[in-house]
Amino acid sequence: MPELSARPQAGDKKKKQQRDLQDPRLRDKHKDAEGWGYNKAGQDDRNKLFYYGVKATDVYQGSVADCYLVAALSAVASKNPNLIREGIIDNGDGTYRVRFFSKKDYWSRNYDEHWVTVDGDLPAYNDTLRYAKGQKTRTGGRELWPGIYEKAYAQWKGGYNEMGEGGSSSAALEALSGAPTEYRSTEYTPADTMWTKIKAATEAGNPMSAGTHGKDRDDIYEGTRLYAWHAYTVLGCREKGRGKNRKRYVKLRNPWGRVEPGEDGKDDGIFELTLEDFMKFYSSVNISNLN
Repeated sequence: MPELSARPQAGDKKKKQQRDLQDPRLRDKHKDAEGWGYNKAGQDDRNKLFYYGVKATDVYQGSVADCYLVAALSAVASKNPNLIREGIIDNGDGTYRVRFFSKKDYWSRNYDEHWVTVDGDLPAYNDTLRYAKGQKTRTGGRELWPGIYEKAYAQWKGGYNEMGEGGSSSAALEALSGAPTEYRSTEYTPADTMWTKIKAATEAGNPMSAGTHGKDRDDIYEGTRLYAWHAYTVLGCREKGRGKNRKRYVKLRNPWGRVEPGEDGKDDGIFELTLEDFMKFYSSVNISNLN
């Protein structure tokens, strides 16, 4: 496992550690509000960094507008869980190192590793976790890795306010995977071509996310339980029937872990749309070309 990208000089080591471990500023509307602060989640023995392995359903978005990041985390967890496992190290002293990738510039083909150190204190309201959180465990706690990843991303980007007012799911996929991301617009990509892309990515095990249209198209979502300006994880696709009876479906997950169209009896945020409906309600697809 690679070491931290930036190695401080001996005299600056303590100062750098203090800077690295300083909690990122909460969103502006939370930072001075009564009841908001940091929960000592990493010090609670009921919580585990990993408990049930790494799965797409481990990640739940909280009270911060980073659906683009949570959808990407869920996508990578779904297709390449080892990237998540290898990208977070428990230092054994209440702190964690988390790996992200970035390119030197747009034209570069290589991704540099960046390791960010944070502690296990996670944003909470009245001691209840309120930003990204993990799956509940049999110990009565939660998996910590989603909140630790989110905190490290906030630290890397300058604070929860800087990363928590929307962002690019394509950039988040690249930061998590270290692989180039292909962006496809539904406006300029024919349905058959989009299907070919999604199917190929599904078969290759490449993480994917999809974004809905902006607020200017809000009217098309009325009554659908889908939302404008929201990122979803693309879990895969399937075909049913042949010839004129063939139906093509795209499988998605809402990063909230709930609220979905359809009546499958489970409000877990996982649902399928026909390719036609997918093309109508989604503006773009991001595919991380890992394989």
